[in-house]
Amino acid sequence: MFSFKKDKKPVVNIVMEDYAIRVLINQGNELDSVRTPIEQALPSGVIADGKIRDEAALLEMLHDMVDTYRLKGMPLRFYVPNALIIMRHLEIPKNVIDEEINQYITMEIGHTIHFPFTNPLFDVYNIEELEETKRVTVFAAPEEDVLQYMDLFAEAKLKPAQADVEALGCYRYFYTRQEKQEQSRVYLLLELNLTSTNVSIFHQHFIEFLRYQPINIEMKDWEFGGANEAGWHFTGNKGELDGHIGDQLNELASIMNFYQFSIHQGNQAVSDIVLFGDMPDLPSILEALEDRFTIPIHVISPYEKPADESLSSAFIPVLGLALKGGSA
Repeated sequence: MFSFKKDKKPVVNIVMEDYAIRVLINQGNELDSVRTPIEQALPSGVIADGKIRDEAALLEMLHDMVDTYRLKGMPLRFYVPNALIIMRHLEIPKNVIDEEINQYITMEIGHTIHFPFTNPLFDVYNIEELEETKRVTVFAAPEEDVLQYMDLFAEAKLKPAQADVEALGCYRYFYTRQEKQEQSRVYLLLELNLTSTNVSIFHQHFIEFLRYQPINIEMKDWEFGGANEAGWHFTGNKGELDGHIGDQLNELASIMNFYQFSIHQGNQAVSDIVLFGDMPDLPSILEALEDRFTIPIHVISPYEKPADESLSSAFIPVLGLALKGGSA
């Protein structure tokens, strides 16, 4: 006669950078339920280029975090680090049915399909029917590294439930924050972080381009002042930092040309740039972009909880993960 809707279980959403751990808890895919923002700096050398280098140190930090914030036994969503992820467009025979594409790719790895690492862990993202073939977009990462993260999370008494790609999560958040999005627009997402740049291009809600690029800045030149407003501060040579950022912004023109003329043969171009990241002073970077490009440039705003604390822009990737939904 009566049906009672059970509350969705709380889920831990975690983003691991080479220099920081960021965490939010929410229920389902509701942003209004986000709570317990955590940002902790990582000692140098614990994670490098997305790979875990010091398991013991990272496990100790995770244990402390789980105990302090009472996260034990909670389902976990996490991103595979950007440095480990690659995206590939594969052409496969048209007679391979969709349900057998994973099996086909697995059999062809090392023969007609090649990845830059052994034992790839991959996921099919999109399947496009062409006249004579199927065009399959896949994300792949080294299996050993992904499993190392999962094992460490499990050892810290969390329950890994979902792994995601950060570019997809950030676009997910951007999409929910836009009052109006036109299907014809082509969005280039520029995530400018302390030690890397992540560029992704989306059209009609599908990712078409992905690139991770390290920035030649040492973490010893960054100082963490605490979560949210305090954030990160650069203590090194400001001119050198500005030069590295300028190089990254200049590279966007080449990426946009490649997208327009190599991927789409001149028939489709980037229409908007979307800026975000944990790099301080994004307003100055916005001005630099506006000096270089004439297309619209948007800055993703951080999430403001009703009658509660605001989250810094550094938490945008974690918010995108929290929107994913599915806890187990």
